[in-house]
Amino acid sequence: MGGFVRTLTGDIDPSALGRTLIHEHLAVDWGEMLGRPKVLDWDRAAMADRMVAKMEALAAVGIGAMTECTPYGCGRYVDLFAEVARRSPVRIVGSTGFFHESWCPIHPIAAALDIDALTDLFVREITEGMGGTLARAGLIKVASGEGRISANEEKILRAAARARRATGCPIITHLTDSMSQEQLDLFASEGVGPDEVIVSHVGFAPDALAEAEGLLRRGANVSFDRIGYRVFHPDEHWLRLVSHAVAQGWGGQVMLSHDAAVFAHGLEIASGEHAWDDFTYISRVFLPRLRAETAVTETEIERMLIDNPRRVLAFA
Repeated sequence: MGGFVRTLTGDIDPSALGRTLIHEHLAVDWGEMLGRPKVLDWDRAAMADRMVAKMEALAAVGIGAMTECTPYGCGRYVDLFAEVARRSPVRIVGSTGFFHESWCPIHPIAAALDIDALTDLFVREITEGMGGTLARAGLIKVASGEGRISANEEKILRAAARARRATGCPIITHLTDSMSQEQLDLFASEGVGPDEVIVSHVGFAPDALAEAEGLLRRGANVSFDRIGYRVFHPDEHWLRLVSHAVAQGWGGQVMLSHDAAVFAHGLEIASGEHAWDDFTYISRVFLPRLRAETAVTETEIERMLIDNPRRVLAFA
C-alpha cells in the first residue's frame, strides 16, 4: 500500500493504524459559531487526562486509531488534541475544514474567503499546521446543511476538492439529511471521484437503505457512524444497513464509528443535552451482535475496521 497517513503526532505508514474508527470527536463546542462564549472554564489538565483515559479504554478493546473530525471553529482545540495524541496509545488524525450553516452561521473566516483563499487555508493546515500550531491535518472535514447546499457550503466543498488535488489529503463529509449525491456531483465537477470521499452519517434519510445503496453503487466510501447513539437509531437499524451492504458486495467501501465526543457543548440539535462518550461500544456491544445476528464474517469485519480505513486515510 502506498502513501502515508498524517496523524497529530506525525506521518505513519497506513499499516500502523490497526483497527480504526472513522468518525469521532474529542471535543465539540458550538459557542464560537453561535456568537456566544465557548466553554473554557474546565481544567485543562483534567480534560487532557479525561481524554487520554478514553483513548486508553479504546486501546484496551483493540482499537489502534481514530479520526478527530471537529473542523475549524467548532471546538477544535488543536494544542489540547495534540497533547492527548502524544500521550495516547491510539493514533489520532486531525481535521481542517468548516461546518455547514443550517444549524448555525457559517464561520466568519469561511464566509470572508473566496475559493482560492479557502483552498490555500486548507493546504496550509495540511502541510504546515492547524491554527498556528505545528500539528498538521490529515483530513478535510466539510458539510452540507438541510435540503440544499448553500453558496457558502458549495465554496467550502469546492475548496476541499482543490486542496485534495493539491495535497492528496482525504475528504470526509457530514450529511445533515439527503444531499449526499449532490455532494458527490460537486466533488466530481472538481475532479475528485466518489472513491476519494468518505461520506459520514449515512443512514438518516427516510429510506436509509436506498440512500446507502445509491452511494455505494456510485463507489463512495460510506461511514455508518452513530452506532450506539440511541437517541438516533437502535442497533437493529445499523445491523440491517451494515449486513445488507456486505451481502451486496460493498464491504470494501464500508466503515464504522460512533460520532462520540469526550466533551460537547452548545447546540442541542447536534449533541443533545449530554455527549455520547462511549468510544468502546462498537467493539464491546455492536460487533458481537453483528457476528451473532448476521452473516457478516470476521474477514468482513476486519475489512471494515482495518483495510478500508488504511486505504481511505492514506494520502494519494
